[in-house]
Amino acid sequence: SRDWSSDVCSSDLLLEPIHYTLRFPAPQTHYVEVEATVPTEGRPSIELFMAVWTPGSYLVREYERHVEGVTATSAGRPQAVVKTRKNRWKIDTGGAPTVTVRYRVYGREMTVRNNWIDAGMAIINGAPTYMTLVGDTARPHEVIVEPPPSWKTVVTPLAEAGPSRTFRAASFDELVDSPMLLGNPDVRTFQVAGKTISLVTEGGAGQFDTARATQDLAKVVETHRAMWGSLPFDRYVFFNLLMLPPGQGGGALEHASSVVMLAERGVTKARQSYVTWLELASHEFFHAWNIKRLRPVELGPFDYERENHTRSLWLAEGVTDYYGDLAVHRAGLSTADEYLQSLSSKIEEIQNTPGRLVQSVAQASFDAWIRFYRPDENSVNISISYYTKGHVIGLLLDARIRALTGGARSLDDVMRLAYARSLLATTMKDWSQSKC
Repeated sequence: SRDWSSDVCSSDLLLEPIHYTLRFPAPQTHYVEVEATVPTEGRPSIELFMAVWTPGSYLVREYERHVEGVTATSAGRPQAVVKTRKNRWKIDTGGAPTVTVRYRVYGREMTVRNNWIDAGMAIINGAPTYMTLVGDTARPHEVIVEPPPSWKTVVTPLAEAGPSRTFRAASFDELVDSPMLLGNPDVRTFQVAGKTISLVTEGGAGQFDTARATQDLAKVVETHRAMWGSLPFDRYVFFNLLMLPPGQGGGALEHASSVVMLAERGVTKARQSYVTWLELASHEFFHAWNIKRLRPVELGPFDYERENHTRSLWLAEGVTDYYGDLAVHRAGLSTADEYLQSLSSKIEEIQNTPGRLVQSVAQASFDAWIRFYRPDENSVNISISYYTKGHVIGLLLDARIRALTGGARSLDDVMRLAYARSLLATTMKDWSQSKC
C-alpha cells in the first residue's frame, strides 16, 4: 500500500521542514527561481540531490540539466557549493542552523512530467524542481508560492499551511507527487461521496466543452468509487492541459491525489477523441488505488537517483488500462460497440506484434527503463507493450474468474481484496512506526 504518511516515522514529524519559495520574476523567460531554506542540524556541510526520474514515468530524465546558478548563504555569508555528482551538490554550512540555497530552473518542455513556464501560466512538477537532503526524504517540506500579479490562481493537491499560498508536504515523496498549476485556469469542482474533485483546465480557449466533461468525469469517478467502495483521498485534481497542436495525441501521469493530462484543445469536438480522453482520465483515476496505494513492492520507498525495476508494470499499468476503458463503459459513456472495438484493437495489436513471441510481459515490465520509452524500428520484433498485453491479461483474468464462479465473482473482487490487505499492512506499519 502507498500512503505517504505511513512512510514517515512519528519522530520525523518533529523535524524542521525544508522551506521553499518559488518566484517567477520574468515568466516569459521560462524560469522559476527557487529559494530553499535547509536545516543543517549542526553539520559542517550538507548534501542536496535532485531526482533524475519521476514515479510513473520509467526513464531516467536527468532533470538536473535544467538547474542553473546554484548559490548558498548562511548567517548572511556566502558558502561554498561543490557539485559532487550529476545531481548532487555539497554545501558548507559555516556552522549555522540553516543554509539558504538559491537556484534557477528552466521550464519549457510540454510533457506531463516536466515544467512549463510562460507569460500566462506555469505547471510545476516536483521531481524537476526541488532539491532535498540526501538520505532525509522523510522530513516535511513546505512551499511558498509568489506568482506574478496577473496569475490569480494556484492549484495543487498539497494541503495549505499557514499564510496564503503556503503548502505543506509530509515528505519528499508527497512533494514529488503533488504538481502545481499557476495562472488563470478554468476550475470546475464537484462532489462525489463527500470528497471534492476538481477539473482544472488550461488552454481550452472556448473549444473544450468543460461543462460536459465535468458532468461525465463525475460519472467516471462515481463508477470507480462504487467498485472500490470508497475514495482514498479528501480531494482530487484533474489537471487538464489542452496545449498540444492537432495530431499530437496526448498523455497523462498519475499522482496519489491528482493527475496531469495533456491533450489537444478540441478533444471534445469529435466522439472518438472525447471517449479516448475520458478513458485516459479514467485510467489515471484508477491509479489512485492501483499503483499509488496498491503497488508493486519495488516501487517504494523510491530511489530517486537510479532505476527502480519491477516485473509487475503489466499489472500496475496494463490492468489499470483495462479498468480505465471498462469504467467509462460502465458509466454509460461508451457504447457496447465502442467498448468491444477498443478491446478488439488491443488484441489485434498484440497479434500483429512479433515481439510477443520474444519478450514476456514480465520482462517487458522490467525492461521499461531501456526499451518502452526508447522505441526504434526493431522494437516491434523484440518487445511487447506491458500496457497492451496487460490490458488483455486483465480481460482474460476477469473472464476466467467469472467462468469459474458462474458469474459470482470477478476481477473486481480480486482487486478489492488485494487493496483491503494492503490497507491492513499499512495499518500495521503505522502502528510499528508510532513506536520508533
